Amino acid sequence: MKLRRTLSAVLAGALVAAALIAPATSNALVVGVGDQSPALFTNEHLKRFRSKRTRIIAPYDVALKRGEKQWLHDWMAQAVPARHEVVVAFNPPWTMQCPNVGGKKGCKPPTAKQFTRAFKAFRKEWPQIRIIQPWNEVNNLTQPTAHRPDMVVTYYNIVKKNCRGCTVLGADIQDLPNMVNYTRKLLAIFKKRKIATPKLWGLHNYTDVNRFVKDKNSSMRKIVRLLPGKIWLTETGGIYRFQPQNARQTFRPDLKRQARAIDALFKQANKYRSKVARIYLYNWFAAPADNRWDSGFLDASGQPRPAYKRLVRYKKYFR
Repeated sequence: MKLRRTLSAVLAGALVAAALIAPATSNALVVGVGDQSPALFTNEHLKRFRSKRTRIIAPYDVALKRGEKQWLHDWMAQAVPARHEVVVAFNPPWTMQCPNVGGKKGCKPPTAKQFTRAFKAFRKEWPQIRIIQPWNEVNNLTQPTAHRPDMVVTYYNIVKKNCRGCTVLGADIQDLPNMVNYTRKLLAIFKKRKIATPKLWGLHNYTDVNRFVKDKNSSMRKIVRLLPGKIWLTETGGIYRFQPQNARQTFRPDLKRQARAIDALFKQANKYRSKVARIYLYNWFAAPADNRWDSGFLDASGQPRPAYKRLVRYKKYFR
């Protein structure tokens, strides 16, 4: 208990210091890095950028399960001495698989009661984490919220009520074909329930920057016309390889394309500078060979890929 209180005190100071780097009123575009590995904070290649912001994805009930709770404590124990400001995005439990196929029924969003209990436990365990995304990639079919935008609003409202003074993003949206309709439904539900419309949102713009979509057709162009306030690109970057669940190889391994996507990302972010306030690159380390997704800046041996070398051009944004 004593060790945990000491850790909490150190983390509180670290987050305050990080907040002073770029005040909330600043219009400066800032960049952070998201990765699930605690090795992120001691990686020599990342230290080159003096990164001070990071994002972690955790099961929404992480504080209620001993093993998972320890995993996040271990991750945070590395974030503390590195003095990183942390954003947490909640995901389904690790045991949940979405969407429901083959007669399975396990993919369903937590009830308001379940989410409230889990979030209160999270706040008690990690009171210093004060930037919250109530749910990750809400409109993706791999999430139980894909057909339940009403629950996204419910989770947002629960976090706002139980995390006074915290920064809470309205929703974490992915640039998928259903993005516009889903976002309109979200906004309508906020209005119907008379919950103040959020002024900060998360967007994952992988499609725009990896398919090099022209601005007139881009998801970014569409979403900025819908969402009030600011947008954080809470997960983005260049994809090295990606194989969807239907086994069709959408992105074959390509280092040059991945590097080009980094230029496309910063070009788009700067074009929409009045709306886009932050970028969180995902992820830093290469994924295992059996993982369908790999957007790492480092390869399997830990050496920089061309995308890393391209990122050096944008070092100034790591404020």
